[in-house]
Amino acid sequence: MEVQAASPLPVLLGALPRPVRLPGWTEQALRRLERGEGIGPEGAVDALGSLLSELAPFVLHVEDLHAASAEQLRLWSALAAAVTRSRGVALLATTRQRPPEPFEAQALPPLTREETAALLRQGLGADLPGEAATWIERRALGNPLFSLDYLRFLVRQGCLWNDGHRWHWRAPREDRIPSGVEALIAHLLHTAALSCEAQAALHARSVLPPEVPPEVWAQVARLDPGRLPGAREELERRGILRGGHFVHPLYREVNWRHLAHERQRDLARRAVAALQGTDVEAAAALVPQADLTAEEALPLLRRAAERAQEQGRGRRAAEFLTWAADRASGSERVDLALAAARLWREHEPGRMVALAERALAGQPGNLEATFLLAGGLVLQGEGERAERLIAALRDASGAEPRWLFQLMALHAERNDYVAVLDLWQAHPALHAEVPAPVLAQVVRALDFCGQTAGACALASRHLARAGLTDDERTALLFARARALYNAGEVTAAEADASEVVTLARAGGRRHDLARGLSTRATIRDSLGHYPEALADAQASLALFAELGATRDHAQQQSRLACLLLEYGEYAEAETLLQEGLEVMRRAGVSHLLALAEYNLAYLYLEQNPPFGGTLALKYAHAGLEHARQAGSPLIVAQTATMAARAEATHGSPERALALADEALELMRRHGSSHDTAWCTWARGFALEAAGRPAEALAAFRAGAEDLVGRGLTLWANRLGLEADRLAGDTAAAQVKLRFFEQHQLRNWMNVTARYFPALTGASSPVPGPACAVRLDVLGPVQLWRDGELLKYRGHKGKELLASLLETRLAGQAEVSQLALQEALYPELPDFQAASALQQLVYRLRQVLGQEAILRTDNGYRLGAVQSDAETFLSTGDTRLWRGPYLHGLGSGWDVTVEEALAHQLQRRARELLEDDPREAARLGRLLLEHDPYDRQALALTLRALLASGNRRGAQKLYDQSRERFLEVGEHLPAWETLLEETPA
Repeated sequence: MEVQAASPLPVLLGALPRPVRLPGWTEQALRRLERGEGIGPEGAVDALGSLLSELAPFVLHVEDLHAASAEQLRLWSALAAAVTRSRGVALLATTRQRPPEPFEAQALPPLTREETAALLRQGLGADLPGEAATWIERRALGNPLFSLDYLRFLVRQGCLWNDGHRWHWRAPREDRIPSGVEALIAHLLHTAALSCEAQAALHARSVLPPEVPPEVWAQVARLDPGRLPGAREELERRGILRGGHFVHPLYREVNWRHLAHERQRDLARRAVAALQGTDVEAAAALVPQADLTAEEALPLLRRAAERAQEQGRGRRAAEFLTWAADRASGSERVDLALAAARLWREHEPGRMVALAERALAGQPGNLEATFLLAGGLVLQGEGERAERLIAALRDASGAEPRWLFQLMALHAERNDYVAVLDLWQAHPALHAEVPAPVLAQVVRALDFCGQTAGACALASRHLARAGLTDDERTALLFARARALYNAGEVTAAEADASEVVTLARAGGRRHDLARGLSTRATIRDSLGHYPEALADAQASLALFAELGATRDHAQQQSRLACLLLEYGEYAEAETLLQEGLEVMRRAGVSHLLALAEYNLAYLYLEQNPPFGGTLALKYAHAGLEHARQAGSPLIVAQTATMAARAEATHGSPERALALADEALELMRRHGSSHDTAWCTWARGFALEAAGRPAEALAAFRAGAEDLVGRGLTLWANRLGLEADRLAGDTAAAQVKLRFFEQHQLRNWMNVTARYFPALTGASSPVPGPACAVRLDVLGPVQLWRDGELLKYRGHKGKELLASLLETRLAGQAEVSQLALQEALYPELPDFQAASALQQLVYRLRQVLGQEAILRTDNGYRLGAVQSDAETFLSTGDTRLWRGPYLHGLGSGWDVTVEEALAHQLQRRARELLEDDPREAARLGRLLLEHDPYDRQALALTLRALLASGNRRGAQKLYDQSRERFLEVGEHLPAWETLLEETPA
């Protein structure tokens, strides 16, 4: 039985059950108490104790004992003493404060991580993303009330949202305390008055570090040491402290925030004075609150930074030096800013940039400040600005070794490894004195430029030297891990990457740790260690986000996406890849841009949505082009492999074979590598497309056997699946399917199901009767039924059908009801939007038939409806295009679908340029309506107009485009120059 401790006595008695028979005096006493008549405290306790004894066996649960008044608390204490003399009766109370005697105090332990996750799952009705659960657990620290309030806070802030399929997460921009939590803690801290001693002890405890001697606590509180225990006892009795510490860190934070500024400053100054002789870092941490003068603060901050660095706390040292730079002036300010910037590089590159800019403002032309700033800008994706900074120094600095080493490091940060190698080879006299971090970049450059064996040898030679610092060893191991991986020595590469992670974690070098985890994730992906790879990739992404390293974060998004793809998380993988691609594009051409496009091509080939072939070709060739520009033979081979597979499946067998042969030749020059297996595999697709199945089968098997020989059995199964498909070997495919299921690799399970539908219980598609309903979206939206154009004008209905069609084109099973409500009726409350959607579906079914829109578990999908978009993607018939996509409805909901249609349209226009230039010109104008600033579409349309004899139309189109470009501050070259610069 559960009751509230603060309930009035008549209410309490009304809630308690009554036995059939009670002693007469007990019955009379209880009736008097119910009527509110006084019988004295002892009489009330006797009557209640007698009632509980008659109810035995019985447990009374008293909630929130801390909320009871003093009189009620005395009653509960007396009743507790009474029940100790009754058999079969127990009194259980909950309270935020220490309970009075004779209650036995039992502190409730915090929830474990698993218990917190279960509580949050119950509160949300679904599993949270792991990062969100971890974020809450780190702040709530197992407090169930705080955990649920943080959950509500994240939902209200839009940091947790549901797309109708599952919950998604992004970290809040501000680390705020939810208002409900803050109000509750403030109420507990300040509602009942504390004694002067307890209040002084509380405020002093708020400014001091967790572990502090009692004499320091008393000194800051300005209490006689003999009076501190009594003040502490009072705070513990009130449930504010436990064992001399706050019961939860948020109590300390809330109490401090509620103090006046002058009070905070006074307490901080006292704490600095008390701590600086014994704990210089703790004293320095209070400098901002203490508002010390520069003369007081600078020596303290310098000592604290030195101590923090000695103890391996680089981030804390960087903070102390930054505060010192804020308070210094002149050359001292510049020196401190540079010292802080060096340390921030490993923790927050954005702060490194700000400090380097400050140093340059104090000393224009400072070499180190310039390179620090340039390096930080590169990490933030501002490579062009970095290049301008360095260009301004070239004439002034000549060939000074330090300048050359800095320049090599900067080129490496920009992924310009060709320039790194050029500088290395141009200055052999400097090889003996090159610092280890720069030497590591030379190793990366050798590997990048196809000299992988030399890269491994150079790194190993220097790693064998005695006296390397942990920083130097980390840099060389990281470079060798990449080279070993590219050489096909994957197990050795994992060992190096793991040592990088260990060293970086021990040294607190978060940027090195993030990169080490990222590299190890890639290696473990190849080894088939998927759970471990996924954990590394997610941890790395979180670190890069905290660091503000934009380019590294984008690169890691692509790596994480590749892992999610194999788990069948296509939508999330595509989102990560597209977001990363945008960042890489802004950073300029690099091998990272090429690999981002390579990964997108792989996604569309594996997922195989209706438009997949079009986008696979687009991204595969874009990746190959950018790889050629970046200059790495290995990356060219990898991207040529993907382009070969895309061409074999969706393009030209001849081009596919040429690309596969090019990739194999590059790998032959490169030496032994596991990438050779993928080149051989891609050649299998090309041979199959060219009508040479026996050779294709041999190539598929050779690629798989190559990986088996290297111990990469997981990927060998994926490559071998193509041999099973071509040979019709159901038994071998079934073995692989069980293997994929065991590892939960849903993408490969899906591929197997496409190739061998009988293995998964699915039947091969059987052609059914022609659909009576057709939806046309390549122009003004039209609906047809039984060959007759319907006069349907419902705008919302067309939007619904178009959304369902895009979902089907994207290869997804359904659109959730919630997503449709938000898309179609964002202005309505949920219950009204749900009703409006149901009515809309009902009306459309009346027009098109019941099978046109089908209900799913979570929403709707398009049923027996044909579309001109799907017909165009499968046939390439350009006559289906009557105007811009979804004309009259605006843009679609899935940009990938629109992009695929536009790419296929541009491809067909190029193919028609010679035989039907008028049609090519018409299609070109449609492409320009889709993207008026697409120079390739403009050049294509100009060529088509000229080829059809319409020079006047070409001139008019060019003039219109030039004006449009000028409106956004861009200049088009003369149209003859434009045609020369833009490939046909």
